[in-house]
Amino acid sequence: MTSYHHGWLAGYALPAMLSAGLAWVGLARHSVGKGWLLGSWRSTGLALLVLVLTGLVGIAAGLALPHLAKLPPVAAGLATGVTTMPRKRQEDTTQPYLKFMTLGIAWFRERLEYRMCLDAHSWCARFLDGFEKSTQLRVFVHELKNYLVDRHPTLTKTIANLFDAADEAMIHALEVQTKTEEARRDIGTGWMREPTDEEVYQCRSAFGEAINRCGDLLLCAYLHGRRTEQAELGTLRAKALANDAFNSSSLPAQQRRFSLRRNRT
Repeated sequence: MTSYHHGWLAGYALPAMLSAGLAWVGLARHSVGKGWLLGSWRSTGLALLVLVLTGLVGIAAGLALPHLAKLPPVAAGLATGVTTMPRKRQEDTTQPYLKFMTLGIAWFRERLEYRMCLDAHSWCARFLDGFEKSTQLRVFVHELKNYLVDRHPTLTKTIANLFDAADEAMIHALEVQTKTEEARRDIGTGWMREPTDEEVYQCRSAFGEAINRCGDLLLCAYLHGRRTEQAELGTLRAKALANDAFNSSSLPAQQRRFSLRRNRT
């Protein structure tokens, strides 16, 4: 290996690779329980941009290190004093001085975390697209709860709370639908009249709330699961939407509304 190649490897390639590698480990650990780093092409682009910028900073630091000894002691004292100054605490956004000191890396990491959150909710919305009946939702959510409890025993309490909220919303949606159908039925002739605007609103609102609560449980599966589990979740969805879903042995025992509420602790 020539001296030129050795200098290029030691001065540029190795610092960039080490910096980017450590940055990837940090991103992977920071994203645990928050979503997927490569959930979409936008989040993938932001993650790659963070790695590239980190590599460039590593190269710049390596090149600037020999020149730090030439700095006057006054500059070193000033820099040390600035780091100890009190700062206003900011919880939700990256502090401006940190964005500047990291050459934009902190800002891009903030955008990456926001994009991962959007990817998670978009995935859940696409996954629940196609459910048109509360009964289908109940079959799917029951199977999803069992699926999550088996794979994440440490989250049993969280899963149970999310399932209870979803089940309550689905029961309410069924009640609203049943009352609306009874109000539309003509006792004398048995014909069904067209629903009023208020009835349509009530039904859609109740079903939308049920979808949202089921989405909360599905979001838990997305955040704490793996990408390879998508096929298994898709199988649960297909079974719930199938025409013979109610003849499946995995269907939970149907109980009356009052017994459901009485058995809750």
